[in-house]
Amino acid sequence: MLPDEPENQDGIDLVTKWIEEINLSERELQPWWKAGDIIVRRFKNENRARGGGRPSVGYERRRFAILWSNVSTLQPAIYAKQPKPMVDRRYRDEDPVGKIASDVLERALGFSLDQYDFDGRVKLCVLDYLLPGRGQVWVRYIPHMREVNAEQDYELGEGVEDDDQNEVGEVETPEATEEVVYEEVQCDHVSWKDWLTNPAREWAEVRWVGRRVYMTRAELTERFGAEMAKNVPITTTSTGTDTASDAQKQSSQTGEVYEIWDKPTKMAYWVCKGYTGGVLDKREDPLGLTNFFPCPPPLNATTANDSTIPVADYVQYQDQADELDELTARIGKLQDALRMVGVYAGEANRELQLVFSPGNENKLIPIDTFDLWKEKGGVRGLIEWVPVDMVIQVLKGCYEARSQVLNDIYQITGLSDIIRGESNPNETATAQRLKGQWGSLRVRDRQRDLQRFCRDAIRLKAEIIAEHFSIDTLKAMTNVKLLTAAEKQQIEQIMPLIQQAEQAGMPIPPGMAPDPAMLELMAQPTWDEVQALLRNDALRSFRIDVETDSTVEPDENAAKMAFTEFTGAVVGLMTAAAGIVPTAPYTAPLFAEILKQGARTFNVSRSMEDVIDKVFEQAEAAPPVQPLGPPPPDESAMQVEQLKSQTAQMQAQIEQQRTQMEGQLGMAELNLKGQELQVKAAALSRDPTPQGFA
Repeated sequence: MLPDEPENQDGIDLVTKWIEEINLSERELQPWWKAGDIIVRRFKNENRARGGGRPSVGYERRRFAILWSNVSTLQPAIYAKQPKPMVDRRYRDEDPVGKIASDVLERALGFSLDQYDFDGRVKLCVLDYLLPGRGQVWVRYIPHMREVNAEQDYELGEGVEDDDQNEVGEVETPEATEEVVYEEVQCDHVSWKDWLTNPAREWAEVRWVGRRVYMTRAELTERFGAEMAKNVPITTTSTGTDTASDAQKQSSQTGEVYEIWDKPTKMAYWVCKGYTGGVLDKREDPLGLTNFFPCPPPLNATTANDSTIPVADYVQYQDQADELDELTARIGKLQDALRMVGVYAGEANRELQLVFSPGNENKLIPIDTFDLWKEKGGVRGLIEWVPVDMVIQVLKGCYEARSQVLNDIYQITGLSDIIRGESNPNETATAQRLKGQWGSLRVRDRQRDLQRFCRDAIRLKAEIIAEHFSIDTLKAMTNVKLLTAAEKQQIEQIMPLIQQAEQAGMPIPPGMAPDPAMLELMAQPTWDEVQALLRNDALRSFRIDVETDSTVEPDENAAKMAFTEFTGAVVGLMTAAAGIVPTAPYTAPLFAEILKQGARTFNVSRSMEDVIDKVFEQAEAAPPVQPLGPPPPDESAMQVEQLKSQTAQMQAQIEQQRTQMEGQLGMAELNLKGQELQVKAAALSRDPTPQGFA
């Protein structure tokens, strides 16, 4: 080391390097910052001709609030509600550990989003996105610590070795340690003028990201320590009023600190421009994120392939907006000229004043020189009015020109009438629906971009929760009931002893039997297995997918139709399953998988999948139902049938007897006829001449 070289030369070189990087980034952003300031003032309708950001109350020039109107229309169209995290197995296969880990992560994310105003911070990003053209958040891991002492009682000397005592016999108390008692992760909104990167053409070329943070003296002391905090110069920021109290001025005194995350070196630095003696702090890969940066790719407006600096939407139609303001100002001046103004001869001053004085309505006013008035044509002849009809014609032309300019702006921005809620009542519903679909194409791109931004931010939160949150924090945060590996192993060791005692008829010692609720959890994965999956970056990305639902206001009619369709499909499938599964239980897994696939299509919760599995598992475990045989005979019916049978038999016997008797009578008649023929034949043989013939 040279004699004149400072001892902390490495720290000085490091902070000098990063101050140069910051200055280079700010020089690149200066034109965009300047344009953004103009756009923000225009949105708030502030007077650009006056300093101090005073509103344009009483300003002579009139404006058309087209920027405020467009932004107010787009804000609810692209972001209407806070996104809901949706964590599930990536491939929806049978993965008990992945299923529980997804449930734990989804619950933790939902609770984390509700613990602070995430919705409000996204809205700030949306406003930055629609005005200057860039919105950004910064994800922070916040562990809450507490000091803990050793368990030994040092006053009594318990648990202290001889080496821990000094020469006079005093016990050396070890220093207090810190432990994590609770953890949380939040997304901070970063103002569009406070987020920096190295100049790049696309996000893949970004080497470092940084943000400017304003910290009070107390915050600096808590973060960097009292000695280092003294090196940060404190400045008083503007409070907006000249009569601020001393307390307000004191609270507005802050120092500028730049937090920089350098991806090539995997280091994070805290730098102050006003202190070149070294960095305030530096840490190696503080969060261990996959992509290192604690912020997602920003929500940018229009960008090209030559720079990541966005171009605000207002710049694209700024000329038309200025023209609109000029026409509006001209219309205002023409409206001021629309007055009933006339001139008259001086000698008729008194009489004309009486005619136009207030309170002379419905009255006759006597005029001494009435004959002279009549000769000059009466009141019409005495007064010459300023021709306002020409002003009206020019005013109509200005209104038509402004309407055309307004239509041009809508064509440029894509804000058609159908998006603004206006439609032609003579058009059919199909025509209006088609216009709405085509008119919202540009808005859909913005909606998808914003949803991507929210998803990336929530994925960063999910990665921090998975990597850093302890089991105790996840237990308290999610209320998921699982055993630890030690608890499960203890139950597995106790259960054989309990079974032996039951077989031997011996009573089980009190406190030895595990809780029945814990026995039910034996089939579930343990917290250690879940944490092992969450802590492994590769396995977590392979098996778990983090998404969000739409940030756009849902279509209630479409949701109702989808739910009705899903309910009808479920009823039909369950009806078919009720007729097949009882006789063929082996088909239960098939019906369960079909139903779960349909439920996943409608993004139902995992609890419904659990219910579906439980229902079909019970159906599969039930014994097969035997096919039903013929119904048991009815005794009364049997008696009736027997009577009918006996009656039929009796009728048959009677019919048979009658037939036999008729046969016997027929035979007797035949015998008689035969005998009669024999007698006649014998008589003819004795006397060939028949009786009665000559």
